[in-house]
Amino acid sequence: MAKRYPILSLVLIAVGGGGLLLISSGGAWGPGWAPGMMGPGMMGGWFAGRNLKARYESNGERIYYTGVSGRTGQVPIAGGPMWARMHGAGCVACHGVRGRGGVPVMMGGAIPSDIRYEALTREEHREGEKTREHPPYTDALIRRAITEGRDPADNPLDWTMPRWRMGDADFADLLEYLKTLR
Repeated sequence: MAKRYPILSLVLIAVGGGGLLLISSGGAWGPGWAPGMMGPGMMGGWFAGRNLKARYESNGERIYYTGVSGRTGQVPIAGGPMWARMHGAGCVACHGVRGRGGVPVMMGGAIPSDIRYEALTREEHREGEKTREHPPYTDALIRRAITEGRDPADNPLDWTMPRWRMGDADFADLLEYLKTLR
């Protein structure tokens, strides 16, 4: 088609690129994405939060958006989706800019949880679409969820949750940022 209709090909590419930009900006839903849409992290790179912000107020915010620490560089991960390991990603890729999750990723399979600190630590807490109940998270249990992929009842989290290999200082920074999400 490109040889026969080069202008039409270019127009279709431009329309598709514009649509991707509109989806990733959130349009009327604000930054992030709208309910029912695939998460922006599906593509890695720009969609993984790399360019959602030009500046970060803290190292925790930088880790949340990019998976990169201002101290140590890229935070290594084990498990999780292949695109996150290949292209790098931060928490925002699946949990969104506000940390509320709830939008399917990985072709609609997993639905990321609300990871705002107030949601994780409240008495009545349910995990994911299966509404598996467990005790509230503590700071130590949040760390275990991030690094080992286990909930407070020691159940495994979905395979799409990467196991982040982060040091104490980076975890403390990320935890402080989670506390700011509303």
